[in-house]
Amino acid sequence: MSHINFERDPLKHYVRRYGWLRAIKQQKHAIRRRSKRIPLRYFTFCAEKAIDVFMLVHEGIIERSEQTGRLEGVYFCEQDDSKFGIIADLIGSPAQGFPGPFEKIVLFEDDEETEGRTLEDDQPYTSNELHKKLRYKDAHCRLRKAFPFDIINLDVCGGPMFSSGQTVITPLLRSIAKILKWQTESRFPINNRECNQFTLFLTSQIRPSRTNQNAIEQLKNRVAENINTNVSFRSAFFNEYGHNEADKLVRENFAEFFCLALPKFMIYSALHDYGWQVTCGPTFLFNRDNKWKKNKPYQMMHTVSTYERIPDFQQRLDTPSIGQYMQSVTQLVETGIKWVDDVIKPDTERKLQEDLKKIIELRDQRRNL
Repeated sequence: MSHINFERDPLKHYVRRYGWLRAIKQQKHAIRRRSKRIPLRYFTFCAEKAIDVFMLVHEGIIERSEQTGRLEGVYFCEQDDSKFGIIADLIGSPAQGFPGPFEKIVLFEDDEETEGRTLEDDQPYTSNELHKKLRYKDAHCRLRKAFPFDIINLDVCGGPMFSSGQTVITPLLRSIAKILKWQTESRFPINNRECNQFTLFLTSQIRPSRTNQNAIEQLKNRVAENINTNVSFRSAFFNEYGHNEADKLVRENFAEFFCLALPKFMIYSALHDYGWQVTCGPTFLFNRDNKWKKNKPYQMMHTVSTYERIPDFQQRLDTPSIGQYMQSVTQLVETGIKWVDDVIKPDTERKLQEDLKKIIELRDQRRNL
């Protein structure tokens, strides 16, 4: 079984270039219409390779400040301390990073030990456990202040979204709900304006055997309900899959079922809880070799969605309706899913590798300073 070179992987870079980059350029254009002096604000799980970040530097979308040496508007989360330092050097500042597990940072709440204390108060620290909590608190407070973002890139590739053994509403899903809340409540520091539009990238492994069965059942029932109660969704579903059976899609094509069911789940929450109308862009899927089970690949899902604020949400008589929700989820089905494995031809891979070479060279110039 061949080892994956994640730095030069053409499958992942296809998603970056033809999914992420296109969406970021559209978001950048929207920002430029408001003001040319406002930099794009980008939150990412870039890992120590930081290919996504330096792709944007290479494209001129993100720039390094001549005064501070920092990549303006770039913020990152990384739980590995050694990798955190590498990324901080590349970005130009540890202050733009948040060390620790994403869920623990976002969902942090004070307890009796941390109430009224800061990380600076714990020098030298009294216990490893308290110090860890205060690190999460510090990262939580700084991350909260950094919102809102124009692009949120949640590349949570460490495991399935609904891991077996966890509750259906996982800490990761609660974290995503929390950042939607922060996007809704926060204002941009440069002009004190609320965020009216942003783009969310979401990456997840898809492994049926490691996915919570209760979650699968709930997601399946929601898809079935939409099929049974909405003509436009039922028609779009039939046109895409040749039948109108949610259970059959789960059995025969779990990866595509997941790519439909999870965004539907998020669309409902974004619309009804926070007042965001969601437009789903392309969804990408590709296979990965399973190092534990030969000839049993798992899939990687990458979704692109644009969130637009509904004006005067919760202050209008015409609050978001089931019609707006069904419009979004029907559009999700109609947009379809692109299997990247099927489109990577020799010429495409050559162009992707040439592009990666330029990005890596640009990044390594920074490493060699």
